[in-house]
Amino acid sequence: MRLLILIFIFFISGCVHQSAEQRTKDFYQKYLHAYADGTSEIKDDSSVSCEYIATDTARRLMEIHAIPEQEITGSDYFTYTQDYAPEWISRLKVGHARDFMGGKVVDVWLGVEDTKRIKIEVYLRLEDKGWKIYRVRNVSGNTEQYIFDDRAIASAKAYAATMPAE
Repeated sequence: MRLLILIFIFFISGCVHQSAEQRTKDFYQKYLHAYADGTSEIKDDSSVSCEYIATDTARRLMEIHAIPEQEITGSDYFTYTQDYAPEWISRLKVGHARDFMGGKVVDVWLGVEDTKRIKIEVYLRLEDKGWKIYRVRNVSGNTEQYIFDDRAIASAKAYAATMPAE
């Protein structure tokens, strides 16, 4: 009887959420197509964003994107690129997840120009019964956009307030 209960619990827990790797792959397949097409299907407040991106991360990105002339995100947060070509999408590669501070980190390789790839790390945590992205780091360029830097955001808002209205 105990064995049946354990098997049932294992089966139910597997149905609750996809693996971190699969969630990451699903997100990037949707995101890269929308980003490359410039369709703006994936905006800060879109249903796809709500499905795959942690609430506080989405909220912070909306706050940053509302600041004129900000330099906190110098490129796209999820790809670390300025633009994306449709022919690069097929070179997307998603690695295995590893544990990190109660969540997961997944290595992702994004195709870029000249058949090259850049490597990013995608950090996920369980939220609303699914793995959601809360942080992205550019491993290839050894850079990170610090979207949770309150001082940088306050500084950007102060600078924007001094700019003449359009």
